[in-house]
Amino acid sequence: MFKTIKRLLSYLKAHKLIFGVSVLLLILASGLELISPLIAKRMIDNVMTPAFDTGNLPVMLLIQLLAFYLLLNIVGSLFRYVSILQLRKMANQIVKKMRDQLFSRLHQLPVAYFDTLPAGKIVARITNDTEVLRSSFYVSVISNLLSNVIQIIGVYIAIFLLDSRLGAALLTLLPVLVLWQHFYTKKAAKYNLAMREYISQISGQLNEFVQGVAVIQAFQKEKQLLKEFRQTVTKWFNVGKKALLLDAGAAWGLGTFLRNITILLVITTLASFFLNGQLAISAGLLYAFIDYINRLFDPIEGMVQTVAGVQQSLAAGTRIFELADEKIESQEENEIQIKKGAVAFKDVSFGYTKTQRVLHHIDFTAAPGETVALVGHTGSGKSSILNLLFRFYEPDSGGILIDGKKIADYSRQSLRRFMAIVMQDPYLFSGTIASNIHMGDKSISDEMVLAALKQVGAQDLIARYPDGIHHLVVEKGQAFSSGERQLISFARALVFNPKILILDEATSHVDTQTEAIIQKAMEVLQKGRTTFIIAHRLSTIKEADEILVLDQGRIVERGSHDTLVKQEGIYYQMYQMQAAQLST
Repeated sequence: MFKTIKRLLSYLKAHKLIFGVSVLLLILASGLELISPLIAKRMIDNVMTPAFDTGNLPVMLLIQLLAFYLLLNIVGSLFRYVSILQLRKMANQIVKKMRDQLFSRLHQLPVAYFDTLPAGKIVARITNDTEVLRSSFYVSVISNLLSNVIQIIGVYIAIFLLDSRLGAALLTLLPVLVLWQHFYTKKAAKYNLAMREYISQISGQLNEFVQGVAVIQAFQKEKQLLKEFRQTVTKWFNVGKKALLLDAGAAWGLGTFLRNITILLVITTLASFFLNGQLAISAGLLYAFIDYINRLFDPIEGMVQTVAGVQQSLAAGTRIFELADEKIESQEENEIQIKKGAVAFKDVSFGYTKTQRVLHHIDFTAAPGETVALVGHTGSGKSSILNLLFRFYEPDSGGILIDGKKIADYSRQSLRRFMAIVMQDPYLFSGTIASNIHMGDKSISDEMVLAALKQVGAQDLIARYPDGIHHLVVEKGQAFSSGERQLISFARALVFNPKILILDEATSHVDTQTEAIIQKAMEVLQKGRTTFIIAHRLSTIKEADEILVLDQGRIVERGSHDTLVKQEGIYYQMYQMQAAQLST
């Protein structure tokens, strides 16, 4: 807990001036407000009481005191307003920096991190949790705690000045307040942590629904998902109800009880002092005592309420710092220059978990400009080989070389600069067709984008829209067919003119006509590039220089199409099976 608070407060270092001015203004505001009961006391004792006895009201003095009272409250309110305004500006700047840091951190995390954590939970940490810190911790918690502490100290000082014995007696409230705060904090912490976790689960369920709405509706799973969502919301509601009961009882109910008991005891004590001749109490002095006691309990109750904000902030801060502290990928500084594109896997073994390997002793070479095809049944390890080549993951043993250099010794960014990939399920971003191809690279002109699209045979796609390559694309490119998305993704890979081209089942989601278009373009584009192809349609890899057949993470066959057919092994069986399916 203290570590989280320390880290949250460390963000204030960059805003020392704003924070210092805000604290000063809060002190001044609280000080001015604490003078008000003394002015009211003087009005009662020096104006109203004598006027009642003499029948002569000193109007000018009354106006002056009223004006001074009003001025103090106006100035105090102005100071408080400016203070809160500055704290809000500071909070916005801190959370902006925090979100920038978290998003930057995401780019440095290994792909494996995203394999296990739902996207909704990641989004919730960067949006919901940071918003809690902005609106709660850096504004309400800090300003309320400062203001309340200052006011409590000021009230005690004022009461001690009026009567030291009464001030000393009121100090007995402090142990009660500490126990009260401890009880509330312990209970509230449990509820707030649970509520934040349920909110995270709700975000995750909503994200899954939005991402998979077509599948959900196709399989008529709306009722099941609605039931699961309602169960999570009900859990959140039940915990929230307990938190509200705690607030109502511990914060408001107990606070009001203690306030009334304290006022009763003070009045009784003052009356006994007066009757025993120990204190010459006046109506104004009695008013000042009661006013100060009320002003004492307002910040005390406020501090108890602020605990809820503190607990929410700690829960949010803990989750944020968990993400910020995730182990990032190694950041090698060496820049690799791929000139030829020769690739070699040297006795590579790999597993996504420590207990289960998916690749065993993979060993092969691809000469510059060669096309290597990877085939095998689902789960045989084809995509894992390409994941390692891109350094999305690191091998458990063995090494991968490009142009004779170990890729583990060079930065991932420089490695990927010379590589391009077309995924099985192409992803299009919100923007335009052009922005999805050049990906924000200003060195790639519209002419280059058009040329890439023409090379993959997408002329008809561009001619269909009045805006051409500047036609708007909604998220994931839902308005395009699978084949059209694949063509755009293919052009995206080609426009960067890579030395190494990877096609991860690039034709699996396109029709025969579109496959023929891509296949024709590939015959030209593969020249001068080392190309890796994962293909379920074996007809698309007949011209590959070498075909690697994988089974349970091992290379069991290798050779050209004709060579493997003659061997009548696994590849031959797969080829015959597909040929039979096409003929029926």
